[in-house]
Amino acid sequence: MTADSPERFLTLATAWVGHSGGVTVNRELSIALAELGHDVYARVSVPSPGHPLVHVQGLDPVPGITDERGQLLRADGLPRNVDVIIGHGRFTGGAASYLREKFYPRARVVHITHALTDELDRLRGDPQQATQHAETERLLISKSDLAVGVGPLLTDDTARLARMCEHPPPVREMIPGVQLGRPAAPDPLQKRVNLLLFGRADDPLKGVDTAVGVLVALRHKGVDAQLTILGAKPGALKAGEEMIRKEFGQNVKLKPFTSDRSVIEAEIRGADLMLMASRHDGFGLTATEAAGYGLPVLVPSNIGAGMFLSDPKKVPPELGLPSVVQVPAGAHSAPADVWADRAEALIQDMARTRHRALALREHLGNHFTWKHTAQALTEELNKLGPKDPPSLGKGQQSASLVNTRAKAGAASPRKAEGLLSPEAETPRNSLPAPWHGTGRGDGIVR
Repeated sequence: MTADSPERFLTLATAWVGHSGGVTVNRELSIALAELGHDVYARVSVPSPGHPLVHVQGLDPVPGITDERGQLLRADGLPRNVDVIIGHGRFTGGAASYLREKFYPRARVVHITHALTDELDRLRGDPQQATQHAETERLLISKSDLAVGVGPLLTDDTARLARMCEHPPPVREMIPGVQLGRPAAPDPLQKRVNLLLFGRADDPLKGVDTAVGVLVALRHKGVDAQLTILGAKPGALKAGEEMIRKEFGQNVKLKPFTSDRSVIEAEIRGADLMLMASRHDGFGLTATEAAGYGLPVLVPSNIGAGMFLSDPKKVPPELGLPSVVQVPAGAHSAPADVWADRAEALIQDMARTRHRALALREHLGNHFTWKHTAQALTEELNKLGPKDPPSLGKGQQSASLVNTRAKAGAASPRKAEGLLSPEAETPRNSLPAPWHGTGRGDGIVR
């Protein structure tokens, strides 16, 4: 699968615009595949803005039906002759396998995992739900042709779940791409250090208490610092900030969670150091997102982003290791004073810290953009070869007919903006393309 022989992809997500990991990965991967010349249809559960390269199909709501995932099962507006379907975890992985079974028997399904399903809800005190979610993830992995983990930690868990299947699919690691943004110019007259934390303020796993503890410890060390937390629920903003300020002082700013790119980029440029203080995270896209703007970051060693930055095969140690806080074996997080010591060391030599952050940005831009990720995906899908269609059961005959597409008709993918028109293809069926490479290269690494 190359730009010379483009294929049709159908990517599935609950939204086109948002800041959750699955939505972000789906959007950026869809765009990168389209930029490589593939014909990409992004089917999302809600009305959404269009894109000049991707057929974004935002589904209009059906009165009385509120299940976003169920919306994706609708047959109306489906593209014809899809080669690859991409689903994300238990949120859209079920729709991917269902659409393949009902409409695209020759399509290959890529299942991307975004969470440690067997652990996340256990840490929130609900082992029963964790077990159920892990069972769902394992079942969806078993139905896929390629299972992909976002980063090293999730890939390890995806491989464990795949081993539990009677016929396990191949498992590969995907390094999420980095978008390069314009770094902020440092202010030589700056007095205070600005710390930034992305993450839901009401979720104890996101480490707000650790970040606030870092701020308090730095102030005790004589560092004039302030902390911005971007992730509060709008209705809880006033009470939440008052509570934090009453206990820890006036140097904490609690702001609402947002998916507005301009707001996120402005906060990144206004910060001097980003803290990714999560106790648990499959990867932590915000860490590499900030690094793409040349912002110094600190991440724990026990999440995917920390493991990625610690791996000398992917990132030179002199660029990655200064951004990683070592978490003791068996612990969920490092103490706040350990974080504060690491932050202080970076702050004391901000010129060197910023220079290293810019070098890390350049390295990521040379090796780990979304283009690298999309190229690796298509290489990996090429290795799978064509899929043999299953024997057709009752009700599948018409679907099989629209999936018999001559490759000559795929020579130049159509580019359309916005939603698919109801008349787009009478049978309204399709088949998308392949994904990431196995070699120890960029994008997909194993």
